[in-house]
Amino acid sequence: MRACLILNPAAGPADFHHHVVEAVRYLESCGWQVKRMETAARCDAMRLARRCAEEGYDVAIAVGGDGTINEVVNGLAGSETALGVIPAGTANVYAADVGIPVWSPLRPHAVREAASIIHTGRRCRLDLGHIQLADGLERYFFMWCGIGLDAAITREVRSEDTRRLGYLAWGIASVLVALNFMGHRGQVTVDRRKLRRRLLWVVVSNGQLYGRLWRIAPDAKMDDGQLNVTVFEGRGILSTIHHILGLTFGFHVRDPRVHQYRCSSVSVRTRKPLPVHVDAEPVGTTPVRINVVPQAITVILPSRLPEHLLVRREEHPVAVPEMAAL
Repeated sequence: MRACLILNPAAGPADFHHHVVEAVRYLESCGWQVKRMETAARCDAMRLARRCAEEGYDVAIAVGGDGTINEVVNGLAGSETALGVIPAGTANVYAADVGIPVWSPLRPHAVREAASIIHTGRRCRLDLGHIQLADGLERYFFMWCGIGLDAAITREVRSEDTRRLGYLAWGIASVLVALNFMGHRGQVTVDRRKLRRRLLWVVVSNGQLYGRLWRIAPDAKMDDGQLNVTVFEGRGILSTIHHILGLTFGFHVRDPRVHQYRCSSVSVRTRKPLPVHVDAEPVGTTPVRINVVPQAITVILPSRLPEHLLVRREEHPVAVPEMAAL
């Protein structure tokens, strides 16, 4: 088996990188040929993953956080090269959702365990979300697309802050942005249903977890050909606090100011532009159109994957539409 390891050198502390070297040695001892590639700039992981797919590698291993994984996914979508993950970010939402171990000083063997999943895990074909902005930019997302408040927070968080402060960087940015974020009037069109409200934020999910802390879409499946849409309506900080409490205690699913749908396509238009992000990577502003691309990528998952995340047990490769150049 041939794998390319795509590493974000800024991800994780120095001790973590020592464990990555050990993980590569483990895979090589199992008969793998591993080529190491490092990113140096935004979108490098996407270009490297695309090259891996073109060169016929069996697996592209993303070593980084959800943003690095998103770039690798965008490079692999529609190919036969599978995605493997060694988590090294701050939130690691994808890894937490599917059960891939995350390294910490209290769990020093997690990197080796993640490598073992790449060697022995099960291959599944999963859906992706696909967004298109008014300026023509197109991008896939793996876990979620956020519009409004959470995208405004994401836009304010710098990678150097997360390396230095971890979750605290997100907490500080969340408070500073939420204090002044009022939301805007907008229209959400889910398939053919239209909802007009004052929007604080909208989350379009492929998986169940959101920000690792909240199970925003408890019924979401990553291979059902559907996306889960959650619309938070309201105005200002009091509404924001209300919704955060709802997410924390799980009553957002019964809140009349929260609207949830399952669909294959959704579009969001707002009176004034609201920021948009995919997998915690800012990409632009509304209007935005979002579609599901069923079974668009092969991933390597733990053998004991929680079954509530999947519908299917078999792989069914499908054609994935080509995107405009990013």
